[in-house]
Amino acid sequence: MDNKYNGWTNRETWLVNLWFGDSWECASDVVSTREFMQEQIDQLTSWIRDFIDIDCINWTELEEHANELEVM
Repeated sequence: MDNKYNGWTNRETWLVNLWFGDSWECASDVVSTREFMQEQIDQLTSWIRDFIDIDCINWTELEEHANELEVM
């Protein structure tokens, strides 16, 4: 069974690319996005943070995608 979502590992990974991918020029931009997202999550009320799992995002896949964009 293929668990991919629109060609990405999962819906969460796809969403990060959807929202931020147009601004990436290289893999370090993905790292900056992750740091930004973590900062935003850290500012949420603790019970809301319990609903968010940033670790399920495939950051390696996103970095590889950004590296491909850099080559183009």
